[in-house]
Amino acid sequence: ITCRRWRRSASTARPPRPLDVGAASHPHPRQKINGDAFVIKSVDSSTLVGVIDGVGHGEHARRAAFAARGYIQRHAGQPLGDLFKGVDRACRATRGVVMAMARLTWNSAAMSHASVGNIEARLRSTREGRRFVVRRGILGFNAPVPVVTDHPWGADEILVLHSDGISAQWSWDDEPTLWHRGADHIARRLLRKHSKNEDDATVLVVKGGTI
Repeated sequence: ITCRRWRRSASTARPPRPLDVGAASHPHPRQKINGDAFVIKSVDSSTLVGVIDGVGHGEHARRAAFAARGYIQRHAGQPLGDLFKGVDRACRATRGVVMAMARLTWNSAAMSHASVGNIEARLRSTREGRRFVVRRGILGFNAPVPVVTDHPWGADEILVLHSDGISAQWSWDDEPTLWHRGADHIARRLLRKHSKNEDDATVLVVKGGTI
């Protein structure tokens, strides 16, 4: 009776996440502590991803990034705008962070994005007219409310988020065959090839299955 009561039946088991998500990160070359962080969290029928960059380097930057990540992980089901407001409050006793977040909703083939600060966001797609709106500011210091933009998402899409420890001079055309590899491989490759020598660096990649 006990086994029948607590065992999850096959019909109610959660389906696998229909996305390929990967990330790679390393600290400033002269630091042992990473002031960047990333989030990958599935909630109900969606996946929330984000890159967080604590202001500065070292322990103080890590405290800020971890405060932001901790809030997001505890409140991942909130709308993106509310998450940014919560992170702004959670980071007030820290140096603050800049952050970009995206939510990919499986059952509607849609993605929403929001950003405050200099986190790079790029979308490889066959569709035209994609544009991300970035607000200047630092979360933890009364940052502005981010602009949330909505975008269709399909099997051909690739989303890349990275901190400013990665040079923004890379192009989708640099290595055409790279984008056929898995998300983890792409993230590691971008980190290895384009990270700067004077900053923490983080890359997060999402490849679309059909959601």
